[in-house]
Formats: sequence, structure tokens, C-alpha cells
Amino acid sequence: MTMEQPLTDLASKRGGGGSLLLRGLLVLSLIIVATLFAAELVLRVIDVSGPIRSELGETFQFDPELGWVGAPNAAAQQTSGNRTISVRHNGLGLRERELGDIAPDRFLFLGDSFTYGYDAEAEERFSDLLQKALPRYGMVNAGVSGYGTDQQFLLMKRLWNDVNPKYVVLTFCVDNDRDDNTSSYRYRKYHKPYFVRTGEDQWQVRGYPLPRPTRDDLTGRAWLERFALARFAIDASRALRNREIIVPDPTEDLIGMMRRTVEARGARLVVGLQRHEPRLEAYLQAQKIPYATFDDAPGYPVAGWHWTPEGNAVVAKKYLALFTEIGIPSDPRQAAGAPPLPAHNDAAGPQLIELGRYLQNWSTAVQDSSHGWLRVGVALLVLTVLAMTTAMLWFGWQRRMTDAAGTPSRFSKALSSFGVFLCLAFATPLLTITLLEATEVRMIEISYGFIAGVVIAAFGRAAALGVFAPDAPQRRLIALDDLTASSFANHLIWGTRALGALLFVLAIHKALAAPAAMSIATNMLFALVTGILLLHLLLSHRYSGENTLPLARWLRGLGWLIVGVIAIALTAGYPTFAAFVAARVISISALLSGLYLLLALGNALFAGRLAVDTPYGQALAADFSVSTPWLGFAAILTFAGICVAAMLAALVLYIGPW
Repeated sequence: MTMEQPLTDLASKRGGGGSLLLRGLLVLSLIIVATLFAAELVLRVIDVSGPIRSELGETFQFDPELGWVGAPNAAAQQTSGNRTISVRHNGLGLRERELGDIAPDRFLFLGDSFTYGYDAEAEERFSDLLQKALPRYGMVNAGVSGYGTDQQFLLMKRLWNDVNPKYVVLTFCVDNDRDDNTSSYRYRKYHKPYFVRTGEDQWQVRGYPLPRPTRDDLTGRAWLERFALARFAIDASRALRNREIIVPDPTEDLIGMMRRTVEARGARLVVGLQRHEPRLEAYLQAQKIPYATFDDAPGYPVAGWHWTPEGNAVVAKKYLALFTEIGIPSDPRQAAGAPPLPAHNDAAGPQLIELGRYLQNWSTAVQDSSHGWLRVGVALLVLTVLAMTTAMLWFGWQRRMTDAAGTPSRFSKALSSFGVFLCLAFATPLLTITLLEATEVRMIEISYGFIAGVVIAAFGRAAALGVFAPDAPQRRLIALDDLTASSFANHLIWGTRALGALLFVLAIHKALAAPAAMSIATNMLFALVTGILLLHLLLSHRYSGENTLPLARWLRGLGWLIVGVIAIALTAGYPTFAAFVAARVISISALLSGLYLLLALGNALFAGRLAVDTPYGQALAADFSVSTPWLGFAAILTFAGICVAAMLAALVLYIGPW
């Protein structure tokens, strides 16, 4: 009796349980709607789950054996960061004339987007230029954007009876074909077959059945397709169910299988290399496979370095010289009247691709695009106004909380720290992504690496300042002195900055086709910097007194073990493994900090605000007409559910193939 009366009085003072419950549900609904709206907006800006048009185009379709192929008889306008071209396929899905219009003595050209002509009109491609120079023969271009050597080999066998070629010309893209041949995934959306060794000189193609592209899951549901959240959820689900598989590089063996197949059918294999590749050239020389290299063929600096019309002319000229060298006869009656290939100064040495020139060409592309700099200016202005408005609201709210609360409670500290984390974690990445999207010129690898680096560095800084709060002891969630908190925060911040810089620099190496030694040196430097940071942290806190918690001692021992592993790996000549360990240490530390912040907020909310011995908890129990023990039990179950959901989300973010 004495317990029920205060609860009844308290409920009546609050205006009735029903109205309070209604207001609470309304507030909760608004929070959910606002969260979903913000997530939808962020995903639309980032465009991580957008359609696949930007990678392959609408003229391609799913194929259960090859992953994707050209759609038969398709026609479209295709736009990249460089130009807009016209694309038309024949009945076989090739960007070529119908086979009935091609001479019977045929060359079959295999390759990826360089052969397909991603940034070239059909008549500008090297295969079409060779058709003009060698009209006696029929040139069949079977290039497919994104294909690796494994898919090209399978496509060749599929097309053989239709084309019946006398020569097969494989154009190898040094930039990414080896990566394609070792992976079951392409463009982070398309699955593909791959080859594995099953015995001595025995290879088997695997990956079947190939999952359909994510886009196909939305076919027929246009209303669902409009939502980026739905596309992202399907992307994440499929990515977890169909993990990327990495196999040892089979490139040389694939070319060997291709050669044996071609020669067994009475034809001859010829290879062209996008640029010099000593390892593959040594194999081709040992196997006496004729080849040419195209280092001096000019390419566009944006959207994959595809050859310009002048670059295609250089490639055609090099192939023509190789054909003459290996004894492929030309038609003497047509040679004199054939239009000459555009001249190019072969005496000029290979061009040195510099990052400064790359960025200069990118800025030129922005300027040449439709109102490029105007869009950048407008985006900067809008983001500046939003940032100022958000900052004013945030500081006003923080001041109001401080004045009202006096000594901050656990809940107010957790909420304040979580607010700092959100502001720092999203402000800089959103600014970067919006500026890159405003230019409408994507540098592919460099843009992706830059955004990934910024996101990682911003997340690490946000997690460090949110959890350790070196400059705001009143909201610090861990009982540490100012010096220790500042040390932990600074080491985490610089560690995530180093990881972000690593991703950015590796992206630059890939985009500029840097030698493998540069990537190895970069990994070695990153592992060394991480090891020094961790060593400095351990030495700075080696004298922490007798009151050190057992968990702290265990973490210190683990830290020394990691330093030892990195040092041994670097000394033994395994810089890539050392960088792998260093990256995992930094990423796990940042992720655990963010997870701790989220769980601290949940604990403060459900274990503090809803505790059965607090007036707020008793009032809420009265509103719902339940006993306080049942309310405490519900709060514990809710908090446990939040913990499990947060841990699963962190696991998905960490192991997912993003």
C-alpha cells in the first residue's frame, strides 16, 4: 500500500500514464525516422550502394558462366570522366560488326576495357585501325570491360566455333589483370569465376553457381530500388553470404593454357602488354610467345588511364610491327592505299607519370565539366553554413546541460561524449565526399583511397576524443588522469592517421602503376611507424604503480607481443605481414573505442536512468503500470540486446568486404 500510493501520485503529477506513453512513443518514432532519413541521405551522398552503371554500363548483363557479358544488340551512350562515346553490340554481345560482315581469316582480340574501348569510339580502337591497315583479314574485338585473363580464356572457348580465328591477340592490362585473376569479386558488386590448381599442371575453374548482381534483387520493385538503405542492406547481406575468395596468382598458367588451347586448334597466340612487366615478359620469352609492350601509348588521366585515340594508334602501330616480325603477311595490293596510322614519336622514352600532373589533369577536367568550380563553391558554402549552424546548436545544448546538471551524471557524460564522437566522425568525411561528388570527376582508385583514409582518420580521432576526453575531464568515461588520457588519445589518433595515410598512398601507387617495390616500402614504413607508436606508448606507461588492474597488465603484455611480432616480421623480410598486423591493431583499437562509447551510453541510459531505485524509473514503471522489478528486468534485456546488436554490427563492419 505504501509503495502503490507514491507511484499513483507521481503518475498523476506527470499528467497521466497514457499521455506520457504517447509522447514517448512519438519521440521514439521521430528519432527512428530522423535516423533513417540521415542514413538514407549519407548513403545517397556516398553512393556506396548505387547502381552499377558507373562501372560497366547498361549495355552489360549477368552471365552465369562468366559473371557478366555484353548484352546482344544493345546500344547506348556511355560517359566516363573523360568523354561520352557511342556503344553498339552485335548479336553475340560484342562491340563489333556482325560476324557475317567480317572476312573469314580472322584475328580474335581478347582483353578488358582497354580492348573494349571504354573511352574510345569504335573506329578509334586499335583493332579497328588494324582492320584498315590489314583489310585482308577480319578483326573481331571481343574485349569486355573488367575481365581478367581467366574470363578472357573462358570467353575465347565460348566464341571459338563462331569466330574460328587464325590468330588470338591477348592484350594484358598490367594495372589490374593479376589482381582480377586472383579474386572471385570485381567492382565490389560482381562475382566471377576463378581458377585453382588441383594437381601438377591441373587447373579447375570454380565459383559456380555465380551469384547474380545485387541490382537484380530489386528488379520489379521500383519503389524499393529508390531507397539507398534497401540497396545497402541487400549489398551487405550478399557480401556476407558470398565472401570474396583470394587464390594464388595463376596468370602465367592461364596464358599457358590459352596457348595450348589455341595451338591445338590450329591458331597462334600473340600477347600485348599495357606496359613493361618483367615477370610476365620473362615467361613469354621462355615460352617463345611473341609480344609487344605499349608503355608510350598516351592515356586519359581520369577513370582508369584508358588509351586516347593517339594511344590506340600507337598500340595499333606496335601490333602491326609485331605481326610483320612474326611473318603475318599483309595484302600488298591494299597496303599502298591504306590510310596511314597517325604518327607518333617512338624515340621519346616512356613518360614519367607524376602525381602533380595527375592532379593538374583532374582540375582541368573539373574546369571543363559543366559548371565544375561553381558546384564546388556552392557545396563549400552550403557545408559551411550547415557546420556553423550545427556548432551553434551543439554548444548551446552543451552549455544548457552543464548549467542545469551542475555535476554531470553518468548519463550526461556518456551522451555528451557520444555527441562529440558523432560530430567528429561524420563532419570531415561528409565534407570530403560532398566536395568530390560536386566535381563530378572521379579519380577512381585515388578518390576511393582518399575517402577511406579520411574516414578512418576521422573515426579514430572521434573515438579517442569521445572516450578519453583529454581536454574535457568532466565527460571522461574512463577513470584516468589527464596525462594518461591525453597519451592514449594521441597515440590512437596518430595510429589511425597512419592507417588512413597508408590506404591513400597505396591507392596512389595503384592508380599511377607504381613498381611493386614502392608498395613494399610503403608497407614497411607503416609497420615501422606503428611499431614505434606502440613501443612509445608501452614505455611511457611502464611505471603505473601497484594499483594496475589485471586487464591493464594483460593488455600491456599483448602490446609487447605485437611489437615483437612486427619487429620479427620486418627483420625477416615480411613487410606486408608486418603491415597487416599493424593495421589490425590500429583498426581493432579504434573499433573497440567506438563500441565502448556506444555501450557506455546504453549502460548509462538503461542501467542508470531506468534503475528501479531512481524517481525516473519509478515514474516510468507507474506510467506502464508495471512493477519496478519488471521494469529493471526489461531494461537489462534491452541493454543486452543493444550490446549484442552493436557487437554484431562492429563485426560486420570489420570483416565485411568493404
